[in-house]
Amino acid sequence: MERLKVKAILDKTVDHFNKYGIDNPRLDAEIMLAQILNMSRVNLYVNFDKPLTKEEVDRYREMIIARSKGIPVAYIIGEQEFMSLDFSVNEAVLIPRPETEHLVEGILDRLEDYKGDEPLKVCDIGTGSGAIIISLVKLSKRRMEGIGVDISKDALEVAKQNASKHNLDQDIDFRLGNLLEPISERVDVLVSNPPYIPTKDIEELQKEVKKEPLGALDGGEDGLDYYRQIIDEAPKKLRPSGIIGFEVGIGQAKDVASLLKEAGFSEIEIISDYSEIERVVLGINK
Repeated sequence: MERLKVKAILDKTVDHFNKYGIDNPRLDAEIMLAQILNMSRVNLYVNFDKPLTKEEVDRYREMIIARSKGIPVAYIIGEQEFMSLDFSVNEAVLIPRPETEHLVEGILDRLEDYKGDEPLKVCDIGTGSGAIIISLVKLSKRRMEGIGVDISKDALEVAKQNASKHNLDQDIDFRLGNLLEPISERVDVLVSNPPYIPTKDIEELQKEVKKEPLGALDGGEDGLDYYRQIIDEAPKKLRPSGIIGFEVGIGQAKDVASLLKEAGFSEIEIISDYSEIERVVLGINK
């Protein structure tokens, strides 16, 4: 029996995904096959005539079935790239997204103005996979002492694995708890990508997004519940002139900026993503 080759199995998978209404059928098919064959997507194209073993076909078929059920590709392959770094992910954590990179970049830009040689204490509220805090500690020119807080034990396990993967076990302290409760010390930077989807909009989310943890998505009636709670506590946790930074949902930036202003924060800045959507809000503690 002739063995299936790379191009043939990709074409069959794309046709199958199209029938199931998968948004990016070719991309998803390539990412999963590249994972199985341990090669880059580019190398798939120079290996179109490579025959697959029965074991490879069987593993790929399992992935195809999972994707057809709406399970996100990142959960299927167990990883997601963020800030050009690889992160392990599973159903316990939100999948890191490209728009969140603007939050990391915005914080790193602000830190360019920080003076002194002392390590900066940086706290990520709702750390999930640890993508934000790990990227900040890994990529900053300044030495950082990281803190990652999450209410989920399972999420913290993923975050710890990712810190270990990037050799940051000793640089980041992961703490179990709700929002700022586990933070007893003053920090230089407070950053968060909190749940921000209004409760009424949860049911309208894409099938794939609804496979992610609900607690990382539902932001209450208007999507701003967690911003209010964090901003209310933040002045007592941030050092004077400390930085606060949030990712926000579509149409929420001005409301979050107003909350920061009312709480006494200054130098408030709104940053748009590449689609011109206001995505990040930064401020300075008084």
